[in-house]
Amino acid sequence: MQINVVQITEDELQRLLTSAAKIGAHIAMKDAGVPVKDLYTRTEMQRRHGAGRINRLIKAGRLTPHQLPAIGNETKRIMYSETEYLSQII
Repeated sequence: MQINVVQITEDELQRLLTSAAKIGAHIAMKDAGVPVKDLYTRTEMQRRHGAGRINRLIKAGRLTPHQLPAIGNETKRIMYSETEYLSQII
């Protein structure tokens, strides 16, 4: 068995663990029955992470807006966990 060693700084480790904790907390709250949203509008995500960052991720194809199938709902929504992860790496 081959062992790979990856060296990261303490700040990078803290950032990665924080991101994992946010995603894990979202999943745990959902499993516990707390009403949390899985999808947000582009505007909500732009307020949360910055319009430029979200627009760059969409333009680069790293973040895909998802159309909700609800009748009469033309608003594009973005998956929460996908955005949380991508916002941490840019």
